[in-house]
Amino acid sequence: MAIGRVSAATVADHIVPHRGDLDLFAGELQPLCHSCHSAVKQREEQGGYHGAVDLDGYPIDPNHPNSA
Repeated sequence: MAIGRVSAATVADHIVPHRGDLDLFAGELQPLCHSCHSAVKQREEQGGYHGAVDLDGYPIDPNHPNSA
């Protein structure tokens, strides 16, 4: 995974984590590369927030512990 680099999607990711719930398993999917699914998405699900920041370095996710 590299910022600004385009990679082929190789994983169909569940946008809402299903964690074994069959009702959620049938939900909406998004294409991700293996690297993003294995690292970024998993970290987001485990931590409860996305780690992306804006151009000034401030978190863009309101759930981030350092957001304003």
